[in-house]
Amino acid sequence: MSDRIAEIAEIAAAAQQISGETQEMETSIGEVAAVAEQSSASAEQVSASTQQTSASTQEIAASAQELARTADQLQALVGRFRVTA
Repeated sequence: MSDRIAEIAEIAAAAQQISGETQEMETSIGEVAAVAEQSSASAEQVSASTQQTSASTQEIAASAQELARTADQLQALVGRFRVTA
């Protein structure tokens, strides 16, 4: 009978150890999930910044084209004048 009690005690100890390891795994999984959420939020911020940069670049390109057209028009107007000394 004492052998059975020892076996039951051993099984109970193993079950407690497994339960503790399961709790540790649960904690680790929760930490990994939190890091994944932070990474996702960071990726979304990078994406938003990239889109904003792209929009700003397009605006700058359009402004540069407009400035080039204005410079061409100004040069054409100035070219009409002749300076005599």
